[in-house]
Amino acid sequence: MHTHLSRDTTTEKLIFPKPDVPDEQRWANLDHVIAFMDAHDISHIATMNVMATRAMLESRLRRAREAGRSEAAIAEARVLLREDMRHRMCEMNDWSLGAQAREPRIRAYIALDPTLFEDASIEEVDRCIVLGATGIKIHPQVNEHFPDHPALRAVYERCEETGVAVLACTGLRPNADGTVYLDPRGWVPVLRAFPRLRLVMSHFCDAAWRERMELAREFPQLMFDISGGLVDATNPENHRSALPFEDGARVFREVGTERLMWGSDTQFDPMTSVAQVLRLPLTDGEHEQILSTNALAFFGAREGSSR
Repeated sequence: MHTHLSRDTTTEKLIFPKPDVPDEQRWANLDHVIAFMDAHDISHIATMNVMATRAMLESRLRRAREAGRSEAAIAEARVLLREDMRHRMCEMNDWSLGAQAREPRIRAYIALDPTLFEDASIEEVDRCIVLGATGIKIHPQVNEHFPDHPALRAVYERCEETGVAVLACTGLRPNADGTVYLDPRGWVPVLRAFPRLRLVMSHFCDAAWRERMELAREFPQLMFDISGGLVDATNPENHRSALPFEDGARVFREVGTERLMWGSDTQFDPMTSVAQVLRLPLTDGEHEQILSTNALAFFGAREGSSR
């Protein structure tokens, strides 16, 4: 659960510019991912589409202002750029759905920015459902909206009707203006209004893990991925990891190991987080739930099959 695939190695290097990672270790692209999965006994992955539409648009408009363009020209450019961004997001969704169609072991979660598509959000979702979308990736921080954005209501209704899942990035990090779009508690109105929504909150172990525990008690339908992992000697505290390893087993059991799914978020050596899960003092059955059976059941829930 929760990876980010690129079209090829060159594109991956642009998106994840880590000069210390040699090309042969880059697996998060269509050229190498299947061989990587085979080598590490990974049966399926869920890849998440994300596009920083707001930042991209504002960057282009800023350059236009710096070039001396008039405000009228900038207003016209904003309209054209928004249309271009919608087209690019649709194109990205088509690419990932095409990858899923060619290789069923890849499960595609499309990107959706309700501030960009507005009332047409449901049209893009319906289009992608016809093409086989496994789920929808919602990123409130990147796209600067709250989970209960009005354009998402029809989307959540359709997800309840069809069983298409939603994976949301959540957390406590503020945006540059101080607004916290990621707070997991912002999903409370959505979870109450849509009790059959198959929602996965990502990065369970980050600084908001206590808030997610509270939500887990109130909303039994809520699922989580653990991308980022626990804090230990090999994985220092960072914006995706804050839950201490020594508390992991207790917290996971309190939430319910049947509600947690391993995720990599495209770590360059994701097997380190697998090893971390296996070091937790849990039963073999609980390890298997987190690393395999929960995700297989979740992927197969819509179709009645894991393939």
